[in-house]
Amino acid sequence: MKIAAVTFGCKVNQYETACIVNDFLQAGYEVVDFAEPADVYLINTCTVTNRTDFKSRNALRKALSRKKQDQCIKIIATGCYAQRDPAALRKMGSVDLVIDNGHKDKILSIMQGADYLFRDIFSCNSYCEHKTSLFPDRTRAFLKIQDGCNYECAYCAVPLGRGKSRSRRKENIFAQVSDLSESGYREFVLVGVNLGLYGHDIYQNYRLAQLIADLEKIPTVDLLRLSSIEPLFWDDELISIIHHSKKVAPHFHIPLQSGSDNILFQMGRNYTSKQFCDILQKLRRIIPAAAIGLDVIAGLPGEGEPEFLQTFNLLQNLDYTYLHVFPYSPRPGTRAYSMSDKVKGDVIKIRTDKLNDLSRRKKKDYASWLLEQKPVLTGIVEKKSQGYWTMLSDHYLRTYFRSQASWQGKKVHIIPTELFLDGVKGIISD
Repeated sequence: MKIAAVTFGCKVNQYETACIVNDFLQAGYEVVDFAEPADVYLINTCTVTNRTDFKSRNALRKALSRKKQDQCIKIIATGCYAQRDPAALRKMGSVDLVIDNGHKDKILSIMQGADYLFRDIFSCNSYCEHKTSLFPDRTRAFLKIQDGCNYECAYCAVPLGRGKSRSRRKENIFAQVSDLSESGYREFVLVGVNLGLYGHDIYQNYRLAQLIADLEKIPTVDLLRLSSIEPLFWDDELISIIHHSKKVAPHFHIPLQSGSDNILFQMGRNYTSKQFCDILQKLRRIIPAAAIGLDVIAGLPGEGEPEFLQTFNLLQNLDYTYLHVFPYSPRPGTRAYSMSDKVKGDVIKIRTDKLNDLSRRKKKDYASWLLEQKPVLTGIVEKKSQGYWTMLSDHYLRTYFRSQASWQGKKVHIIPTELFLDGVKGIISD
């Protein structure tokens, strides 16, 4: 029996797909590429934008076309799009199961006939414990510690697909780190829907900062990466923990979304552009060479040319590394969906292109600056290709080096020497 899985969206979805696939592996299934013939096709959907909705539907259509030739094929849809609009996916054809986000850990048993009733995600009051000790084709392991979000940003449909924030108990996190370490993993990426909310729902005085400090004490943890953390959670305690850490990668992703205070207010973001700049300045003071990525949305209803220029001018002058640029996508059920003063699609594209151009310049400038400063780049080596070992360094820069020794899966320190392909080339540091 064979299973083929495809995932859209965030690292949380990628983690969950790995867990689901692991369940099937334990049951004796073989994992194959989604383009190959399989007995089960799993589509883990995303609904962050219209584009991810489209990609999810397209993958489902491909699976349905295969089922026309073989009615024994099972098709399973899950994820945030499936959570938000299960009827839309069922209408597409003979989808065997549409599973809500709260039951992802039971997909195999449901497929085998266990009782199941699709559940409203807001009825989920505790973290769904689901883990794996294997991430195929990856040298780094995702470690999901939190799910859901308690905020209602005007443009965001994520809470509609994920529900309220639920944190994973720390003892279960440590147990999975132990299992993953036994499987050979030394690099761990902390992921969650809203990572900064970790601990708020289950502990009185234990938050993300304390978890990071405890994970750092584990000898088999060589490198810790943090996924996106909202501006409101960059308090002095978290910054201090990171400042003194020897294992947290100096790469931080912080959603800005807009440089206009008026648009930030319309979004419901609860901070000002100045407060955001203050956070970046604090991080720069303690880790001058850190890679810092920002999220920004172009074209929220009400964003006129003055508001966009405020954002663009702010981003031109800020000290960061790259942008993740999102064209505004209307999401039914969100406040922005019914806002007036819609921005035309061609205008959104112009703004998105302009921001992406700025991002490319910033990333190139950062790589060139690193070559001048020559900080030691650290990472876990992934593979060898065309004579070079390669890794994603702790500074979020693709790094290449030559060596006759075998480095796969090992920690290495590299001094960058020149720009190369999509990153830098370097030599091993003594």
